Amino acid sequence: MGADEAGMPTGSVARLLGVSPTTVRSWERRYGIGPSRRAPGHHRRWTPEDIALLEAMCRLAARGVRPAEAARAVL
Repeated sequence: MGADEAGMPTGSVARLLGVSPTTVRSWERRYGIGPSRRAPGHHRRWTPEDIALLEAMCRLAARGVRPAEAARAVL
């Protein structure tokens, strides 16, 4: 499934970013970097804009920025 109007599920986004689905979900829960949409059954669906925020989080984390600081910077 691509990053189309329906959005990507968390597992696909995690694979794209090279992180675990648990990491993606914890960033949503802890720092408010969440998906714009949810499918029926509360399934997360990540839009291209949501994924861009996560990519920025990953870039900052790779540089050693703590997740909380990275989240503040991308939001």
